[in-house]
Parts: sequence; C-alpha cells; structure tokens
Amino acid sequence: MASHKTKDRRGSPATPPTDGKRVKTSHSPKEKRKSFASSFDAEVRPLIDLVDKLRGYGLDRDINLPAVAVIGDQSAGKSSVLEAISGVQLPRGSGTVTRCPLEMRMKHSADEDTWEGKIMYKDKHDVSHEEVILNRESVGDFVRKAQDGMTDCDMGISDELITLEVTSSDVPDLTVIDLPGIARNAVEGQPDDIEARIKDMIRKYIKRQETIILAVLQCNVDIATCEALKMAKEFDKEGRRTLGVLTKPDLLDRGAETSVMRILNNVDFTLSKGYIIVKCRGQEAVSAGQSLTEALANEDSFFKTHSHFRSLNQLQWGIPALSVRLSLELQKHIKKLVPEMKEDVRRKLLNTDQELQDLGEDPPQSISDKRKVAHRMVHEFITIATAMTTGERIYDQRFPQEINNLYSTARQAFENLYRKCVAKQPDIKDKKLKSDLKQKIRASRGREFCNFMGKFELVESCAREYISKVEEPALHCFDIVHETTTGDLITLAEVWFEKFPDFAEKDAITTTRKETQNECRSEIRGYFSMEKLVYSQDETYSRELRNHNVVWNAMDCPGTEESGELDEAAEEGEYIARPLLQRSVIPEDVNGVNKALMSLKSYCQVASRRLCDVIPMIIQQHVFQKKVKTLQELLIGMVSEEGNIDLIKEEEDMELKRKEIKYRYDRLLKAERELEQI
Repeated sequence: MASHKTKDRRGSPATPPTDGKRVKTSHSPKEKRKSFASSFDAEVRPLIDLVDKLRGYGLDRDINLPAVAVIGDQSAGKSSVLEAISGVQLPRGSGTVTRCPLEMRMKHSADEDTWEGKIMYKDKHDVSHEEVILNRESVGDFVRKAQDGMTDCDMGISDELITLEVTSSDVPDLTVIDLPGIARNAVEGQPDDIEARIKDMIRKYIKRQETIILAVLQCNVDIATCEALKMAKEFDKEGRRTLGVLTKPDLLDRGAETSVMRILNNVDFTLSKGYIIVKCRGQEAVSAGQSLTEALANEDSFFKTHSHFRSLNQLQWGIPALSVRLSLELQKHIKKLVPEMKEDVRRKLLNTDQELQDLGEDPPQSISDKRKVAHRMVHEFITIATAMTTGERIYDQRFPQEINNLYSTARQAFENLYRKCVAKQPDIKDKKLKSDLKQKIRASRGREFCNFMGKFELVESCAREYISKVEEPALHCFDIVHETTTGDLITLAEVWFEKFPDFAEKDAITTTRKETQNECRSEIRGYFSMEKLVYSQDETYSRELRNHNVVWNAMDCPGTEESGELDEAAEEGEYIARPLLQRSVIPEDVNGVNKALMSLKSYCQVASRRLCDVIPMIIQQHVFQKKVKTLQELLIGMVSEEGNIDLIKEEEDMELKRKEIKYRYDRLLKAERELEQI
C-alpha cells in the first residue's frame, strides 16, 4: 500500500500495519537486501562511521558510546544471525563459541565486486594486531586465532574487544557487538565461574543506557526461561532498548506456532521495540555446503509458505528486515545521543586539560635543559623556604596551609620556655629554701662577726642550680622548633619536587637536620656553661634588686611572716641589729638569710630574662637561617654533580600518568572535532 514507501518504512513498528494488509514485494532476498542496504547509506553511514571512529580513538574509555549489543543463551543462534547479516562465516558449534566481545563493523559498498576485511585486537601480552582478511571464507579462522591469542586456554574468555571490519555490497551499514553466549555449566577446560564471568561481561555493556540490546531467543524453547531476556529486563525493565530476535522456527513443535505468534505480535513478553523472527542455516546446512545466499532464499520461501508465519508483515521476519531495522534503530539512537555526547566530550576535555595543567610542563630531556630546570627549582624552593622561616605567608594552594603556622609555633615554644624559667625561679617565701640557706650559712661560719655571715658563694651555688634546671627546657624548646621546621621543609620539598622526587630526596633535609641538631644543641649547652659563671652588670642587677625591695618592704610590716621570723630568730639567741631595720631598705638580719634570698631571686630574674632572649635567637639562627642556607648549598651541590642531573626525571608512575592523560586529551580533542561536523 502507498503508506509503505521507502521513506515511510523508517518509522514503521515491528508489528503489522493497522489496516492488516501485507506489503507485497517481488524482489529476491538478495535484491531486497541490497535495496535495504543502499536506501539508507547516505544518512546512516556517517552516523555509524562517527561512532566507529570514536570507539577507534578509544573514547569508550571516557564516555558510553551508542552500540548494539547482541546477547543470547548458549547456542541460541547468535553467531548464525550475525553470519547471515554480515555475509561471513563466524566460528560456530556447541558450547561457548564466542569467547571475546566481537565488534562487527559492516560497511555497505555500492560496488558489487568489493569485499574487504580487517581484524584488530590486542593479545594477552598487550601486543596490538591488525591483519587484512583477503576473503570472507577465512574470517572464522582469523576470529579463532584472535580469541586464542587473547585467552589463556582453548576454552577461556576475555573482556578485551576484537574488531572485525567488513566492507561489501551485501551488508548493511551497521555496527554490532557480539557477546559470549550465557553458559549454564562449565565444560572441560573452562573456569568454574564461567557463567558469572560471562554475565558480568554482558552486564557491563547492557547496563549502559546508550546500548541497544539485541536479545537472540530460541523460539523452540520456553521464552520465560531464557537468561538473555531475564538479563535484558534487569537493566531495561520496560523494554525500551531491547529488540527480540526469535530463531530456529523450523524446529518448533506442531501447535507451538500460536504462542510464537503472540510473542511476535507483542502480546506476551512485551518489548517496546517488538520482535523479529529469522531462520538461519543450521550446522547441517553448513556441512552440506549451503551458501549464505541460498540460506536467504530458503528463509524467504519458508516464511512465505508457512501456514502461520505467512500472515506476518514483511518487516517482522527475515534477515533483510532485521538488518534494516537494526540500522534504523542505531541511526535514531545515535542521533538522539549526539548532543549528550558533545556535552560529555566537552566537559571531559576541560577536566583533562586542567589535569595536564596541574601536572605542569613536560620534564626536560637534554642535559642543559635539566640543569636549568634544577637551578630554577632549587632557587624557587629556597625562596619559599626562606619566606616560611621568616614568618611570611605562603598563598600557594599546592602547599598545606599549616606551613604558615611555623613562626607562631616557634613563638609559642619560646613563650613556654619563658614560663618554665619563671616557674623554676626560687620562691623567697619557700620555708624549706630559707631553712636550707640558714643551715648552709651556719655551717660555713668561721671566726667572722655575726653580721658578716652572708657569703656570695652560697648565692652563686644556688644560682647555678637554677641555671641547670632550665637547661633541659631550653633544649626541649629547640627540639620542638627544629622538628616542626624539618617537617614543614619535608612537606615543602615533597610538593615542590613532586615531579622529580629522586633529585631532592629527604636525604638532603635529613643531613641538615642532623647537622643543625648537633650544632645548635652544642651552642645551647655552651651558653648554659657560660651562664654558670653567674655574672651581671651592676646596673642590671641593682635595678632588679630595687624592684624586689619594694615587694619586700610591702611584706615587712607588724604581724607579717617576716616579722614573726625575726622574733623567732631572737628567741633562738640570734643577735639581731634592730636599729638596721629601715622601711626604705632591706631588713638586715644578721645571719644573712633574707639578704641571700633577695640576691638569689634578683639574679635568677636577670638570668631568666637574658636566656629567654638569647636561646630563641640561637635557635632561630641555626634552624631558620643556617639550616636553610646549608640546605641551599647541598641542593646547589647536587645540581653541580653530573650524576644527579639524570635524576631530573619523573617517576615511572607519574610518567605513565602524564602519557595516559595526554592520550586521553588527544582522543577527546579528535572526538570533539568529529562531533562538531555532525
């Protein structure tokens, strides 16, 4: 009827026309096939070529590409269907015949004498193969050879893709991916988990919304038990992406045709894309030498003369109808997904470009370029390290912001040192200290008068004890600042020399760590040895003494602890020169205890303030200045050594990462250019 012209057939459903009339044709199967193939060549081929190119670029690693995935239970006739569509003989037989995903790229040629074939794959050793196939009869041998090269045994399977290209006048413009048949049980030589592995492989393809599922089902078995249909329903519940293909109608039991017709008319096991029934040549016909052309003629005759199937619309049966239907479905699918593909590629291209920028410029190759890069990196590293150790903020986002806390951490350590020094100063109200001083003064008394008993040596001895007590806190203060600085420098170096970690290993920083530790600790100990000389300028000591007099006078009033102690001393028979007690001066007790306490307290305060200024300066000089300078000298020395220049190279993992990102960028860029032309 008029409504079934070629133009309108593109949108025809899988079910018969509503008026119930059959569309008649006088074309032979071969002519019909060529007519279908050439009718859509101008429109379909560019879109399918586009996806083939994108997959050839490796873009399926980055985005999901439109595809037709052929699935079916083991021995459901998948290979026979693809054989009939492509016109080439594929491996067939019982058991798992398809052992690797097979991408079949079919390209229609207007030249009837043209037949070209090519197979591409990577073997199990990751070696790429690309071989030209001279005739269609040898295709099966090439596919077997590829499968054997990609798997570990004769019955093993692989997830890697085999690509088979066929250009001929009797194939449609179509690309499909044939997946291994679903095995129920492992046979000898197959892994025990063969079923799970095959199902995982199938799921990887059919779970993608971009994949059209071609479910090949034997119509001579209960469709409800077919694993292929169950898996298709698992990821395509409403059947919007699934097209069912019923095979082996010649093996139906008498009376079973009614159930098959209900499926074909989408009454049972409904799919939005419906079903097509085909009859391919069986193994017996192949063994008898039946050609594919003869098989198509046999199929045409079978459906036209069958008591039940002859009532079907011509778009519901036969390999030619299946070929054009698949081409149209794939064309519509690609058209629908092109805008989304463009956006995905654009977004991933931007992300990949950012990754390349994050990696920085390519590593230098020549010796002179390596030396220049090394000098520049060392100079910039020392500049940042100097800024960090002088309290300047570093705003580079590559570095953790904790490194900006180095100077505040050091200041906190210095303040803690001061607090410890103050805490360890002698307490003039400590009765035990006073008692000890009394005992020492009494024990040291000779023939001198009672008012000459206070000796400087006693104060000096106590002052040295105090100095010894604060030496350990000073060394601990150095350790805190030094360890923090060393940790921050290591962090800085790890980030800065990330591209060339072998060049500036932690050894350089470790070397400066040991050197700084030895030198600074030695100088701190030397300083404390000097402090034990117990010396202060008169003006400094007197000023501190006067400050303590004020405090003491405030304490020296009737009823105070000090007054009570003086009375106590008198009761013990110690002669006290009370006329010497003046409100404006230190109360002079004859035995000199209070005088010694005041002297000790005043000097400890002087020493405490002095060392709490000097120790931080010693630490800063060694840790912040000398350490960075020594590190600079070490790194510059490394640049000067020929052997170290060879270390200006990326780690193998980083080199591989850079190559992979570049490769991804290139394929995305090619894909973007291809998509812009659509």
